[in-house]
Amino acid sequence: MKLFEVLPERLFQVFSGRNRQIYAEALLLLYEQYRINRFGIQYEVMRDLMQELIESQEQEGVIYEVEEDEERVPAGTLLEAGGEDLARIKAGALLRRLDGLQWIQVEVRDNFRRYIVLPRYASRLLAVFRELCENRTVEYQRFAFVTYQLLSGEEARLRPGFAILEAHRMTQEFLEELRALVNNMKYHMEQVVAKNSIQEVLDHHFEEYKAHIIDRSYHRLKTSDHVSRYRQRILTTVQEWLLDGEWMARAVEDALRSEVFSTREEAAAQLRRALMDIEEIYRGLDEMFYQIDLRHNQYLRASYERARYLSQHSSSVDRYLAHILEWTAAGMREGNLQVESCLTGLFNLMRLNLINEQSLYTPRRRRAPHKPEPVVVVAVPEELKRQLREKSLEQVRQAITREKVGAYVLGRMGTRREMGIAELAPQNMEEFLYLLYVYLYGYDGLAGYRLVSDGENRVLDIGGYRFYDRRVIRVDRVWKRRAV
Repeated sequence: MKLFEVLPERLFQVFSGRNRQIYAEALLLLYEQYRINRFGIQYEVMRDLMQELIESQEQEGVIYEVEEDEERVPAGTLLEAGGEDLARIKAGALLRRLDGLQWIQVEVRDNFRRYIVLPRYASRLLAVFRELCENRTVEYQRFAFVTYQLLSGEEARLRPGFAILEAHRMTQEFLEELRALVNNMKYHMEQVVAKNSIQEVLDHHFEEYKAHIIDRSYHRLKTSDHVSRYRQRILTTVQEWLLDGEWMARAVEDALRSEVFSTREEAAAQLRRALMDIEEIYRGLDEMFYQIDLRHNQYLRASYERARYLSQHSSSVDRYLAHILEWTAAGMREGNLQVESCLTGLFNLMRLNLINEQSLYTPRRRRAPHKPEPVVVVAVPEELKRQLREKSLEQVRQAITREKVGAYVLGRMGTRREMGIAELAPQNMEEFLYLLYVYLYGYDGLAGYRLVSDGENRVLDIGGYRFYDRRVIRVDRVWKRRAV
């Protein structure tokens, strides 16, 4: 569906005319009443509120002018009306204008009263406008906490499909708030470098940036531990679900019962995509936090450099201009402007002829030759040398090498040409470590064997250990590594 199949084409004309400021205030006032009245706003009540708005705006110097396509009254009515009658006529014209542009809909109900209701698109747009106009405090810790509760709580057990989609929506909101913080820091950096005085720089830093960015967003993000506390738990839960085929099947069934998706294939693909998005976003938080810190430091450096520049270049010029104005005013009061007699008092010049130790020339001294400290040789006992040598040899013997792994695998294989990796299922921690190295060295053939996949990444679960299924094939000739 295209945008203007949902929105009327003339919807945004209210923001392009000469009355756009009043229309903006009227729409925000309309949204406030929409939130208060659940089943519609009485037309007469809304007209009275619009009348008060127009009167208050005119007191501030903003005049509402009825446009040609709004005027449905006789031509002389606006000229003859005055005071409250004129404001009431303008309020009615404003509401008709909003109705004509389809910002509102007027319904006549059973009691023959007119009610104003908002279309779906209008209520959502006005909610966004209101959010942009208010400086709200963002609680970043709630995003990670709610996401973890959705993925690990009772909702995940009863309605797994719904839990995935809600967790994905919450994660996307978290990412958007972080991006908004980065963009707001950039905006404030551009604002502070445009200031023309040190006082303006300080006012912007303490009244704007510190109050709206540091105190309400940046400080809360840096001091809250909810993100770091739940981040790894969320990643672990998502990875477990991606590998659990039975659980994913239940999530798909739940999504189909809720009629969120039309086909099973679409549900499986979208749910898996949502889990992968959650994993990707939480894995990339370090880079996002780095960008936020970088923007914050860039703002601090820009504000400091701007203040330093203004202090070095603006203060002296202001002082000289003040002296010139004082001199001009004095000359005008006297009735003549004798420049020769006034210049001597324009600037205060002082001559300093003081001599101190720093004024005398000090000859350079040759640097003394470097004398290193004597080296003290400490004799190492033979017993300590022997113990260190034995410790090093023991570490070498315990190290897992490619040759040891190859001998381990070929010993299990015996005289066979191939076997399944399930025969290498670990029974203890040492065999588990060997299994990790079997995967590590099993794809280049240099250890005497090679791991081959059957085309499906099937996961084996044996003895509490989970690993991918592979075929182990003996390699007759082991190629030596090429020297680097």
